[in-house]
Amino acid sequence: MNFSRHCDLCENRMTSLGKGISCKLTNKKPYFNNTCPKITLDKKFQEKLEIANLELEIIRRKQKSTHLTFYGTIIIGFLLILLGYFLSDWKIFSLYLWYVKIGIIVAGISFLGAAYSKLNKYRRENKKAELEKNKIDEVLNKYGISYQENFEFKEKIHGTQEVIVNFEFKNWKKGKTTNTYKFDY
Repeated sequence: MNFSRHCDLCENRMTSLGKGISCKLTNKKPYFNNTCPKITLDKKFQEKLEIANLELEIIRRKQKSTHLTFYGTIIIGFLLILLGYFLSDWKIFSLYLWYVKIGIIVAGISFLGAAYSKLNKYRRENKKAELEKNKIDEVLNKYGISYQENFEFKEKIHGTQEVIVNFEFKNWKKGKTTNTYKFDY
């Protein structure tokens, strides 16, 4: 069993170089079957949950612009390759025109690479954020805790975005929580 997932959310977690993860209450390494009877979910849990969900929401909000950028860059890349290919006759005798023609084709291929790179980066970030959220949700399911999140994105001022994060919990001592996060794009 992966105890660290439970302990990462618990306020009683204690780490040291010698022992690794241990419990502050028992001063021993964690050991339990399915759920820890001494788990204390409070500020650490709340912050990790809010940040994991907020990161995933921010990434999902970028989906449309990422796909538009991808398709736009792909189109530009193919147009540059076609322009380079059809720029002039392949029987040209000027070395300068060959350089221009090959340069345009290479630029088009570079655009294709940049488009793929941008889309691949988005997919990696999305997968990482979903994995982090799923790890937390898996632990919460074992304790019967469920939640509903709501994000209120305020107007972006000088590159700083303020987000009000509201969570409504079932089966946790706090029924509702509200926090504000600020981040820079």
